[in-house]
Amino acid sequence: MENANKKYGFLETDEAEALFAEIDFMFKSGQHIQNYPHQVELFNFVEKYEDELRAYYRNLFKVNLAGKGSDYTRYYFLEMDEETHGIVKARAKKLTPEHTLLGILLLKIHRIDKYFINDIYVPDFIQLLKSNEEYKNFIYNLFARRREKEATEIDENTIDEWVRNSLKEFERMGWIHFDPRNKELFEIMPSIDRLFTMYSYEIHNIDRLIDETNSIEERTGGLYPVEEGDSE
Repeated sequence: MENANKKYGFLETDEAEALFAEIDFMFKSGQHIQNYPHQVELFNFVEKYEDELRAYYRNLFKVNLAGKGSDYTRYYFLEMDEETHGIVKARAKKLTPEHTLLGILLLKIHRIDKYFINDIYVPDFIQLLKSNEEYKNFIYNLFARRREKEATEIDENTIDEWVRNSLKEFERMGWIHFDPRNKELFEIMPSIDRLFTMYSYEIHNIDRLIDETNSIEERTGGLYPVEEGDSE
């Protein structure tokens, strides 16, 4: 027991008493912790005890604590695949294909087409999706495919609901952050790079994505789990 305490000495600190329960819950729920003001205490704790935390999750839960980026773009998360993710699956489930697809579209609009530079106002984002012919055709064909409807049957409320529910999931994941003073305003966080890296081809060639919709669920493989029961 003494050796275990030395290996995971962070558990005996006052900081852990105040912060670790929240950090552990976030990691096991598939969330990201990063170097931004609203997470600065949590981030500093993880960075300070990174090696011990990595050993803790590897030895006790068989998952890897990963750190990506540097300085202000650095973020941490638990790498989970179909095998390892079973250990924490009581609080996690796969990100749906529809949410993944909105993430791909969001990154194309932001990083490739550069419509929004800094903060994004949700009504402006929705309006762009509905008014831009390229995006509109993509969305309507997407929903017609996934819901076995004609594209003309997809109403605007369906699009609104899809966007807002997806953004809610992305906030839980730590991919975006809503302004606490204005819940219609959000910024894209560094950790969304995981989605950009995994779907770089699709983001640059989104017109081809419709034909691959049915394969999206298999390819996400539960890599981005979210809290169970909060995504309905």
